[in-house]
Amino acid sequence: MRTSLTRLVAGTAIAATALLGAAGVASASTTTAKLPTTLSIVEAKSTITVGQSDTVGGTLDSGSKPVVHHIVQLDVLGKDKKWHALEEKYTGKYGKVAFGVRPAHTSAYALIFKGTAKYKATHSGVVVVVVKPAPKVATTLVATPAEASITAGSTDVVGGVLTITKDTKALPGQWVWLDVVANGKLHAVKAFKTGKFGKVAFKVKPAATTTYELVYLGTKVLAPTVSLPVTVTVTAAS
Repeated sequence: MRTSLTRLVAGTAIAATALLGAAGVASASTTTAKLPTTLSIVEAKSTITVGQSDTVGGTLDSGSKPVVHHIVQLDVLGKDKKWHALEEKYTGKYGKVAFGVRPAHTSAYALIFKGTAKYKATHSGVVVVVVKPAPKVATTLVATPAEASITAGSTDVVGGVLTITKDTKALPGQWVWLDVVANGKLHAVKAFKTGKFGKVAFKVKPAATTTYELVYLGTKVLAPTVSLPVTVTVTAAS
C-alpha cells in the first residue's frame, strides 16, 4: 500500500514538473523581443554668453521610424562628475524633443530614454555648451586741470569725469586714481571715489611742470580706462 502511494505521489510530481516546463517553454516562445532605439542630441548654439539661453534637442528613433509620445530625460554633468536629471519631456510627432537651458557656466548635457515594454532603453552622446563671460561695458575718463599753468608754490586741481562710453551716463561711487607720468611710466599718487555725477577732483601742488593721468581700474562689469594726459606747467614766481 505504501509503495503504491509513493509511486502515485512521485508520478504526480513528475507530471506537474513536465506541465510547468511545457508552460515555461510556451511562455518564452510567445515573448516579443524589445525593439532597438537610438537617440540623437544637438545644441542650437555651441557657445553662448552668460545670461543667454540655448536649446538642447534630439530625436528618438527605432530603426527608420520615429518613437512618438515617449518620455526623454535631459541630464547635466555636475561638478561632482555625476549625471543629474534636469527635466523630462514627451517626444513629438516626429520623435523630436527640445529643452531650453541657461547654464551659468560651461556645461555638458545628455539625453536619456529609459525604455518601455516595447522599446529598449538608450541614451544619446554628449554635447557641451560653452559659456563665456559677458563683455565688460566700455568706460571713458576725461581729465582736465583747473589751470593749465601755475606759479611755483601754488596749487591746482586735476578734475575728471567717468562715464559709460556708449551713452555718456555718469558712473558715481567708482574709485579713480591720480597718476603722475614720469620717465614714460605711471606712478599712482592717490585715489578718490567719483561723486553723484561721476566727477572726481584732486588737489595738486607740483614743484615743477608735471604731467598727470587719471586711471580707472574697472569692475567685473565695467572696463578699465585711462584719461588722456594733462600737463600743469609750473613757472617761477615773480
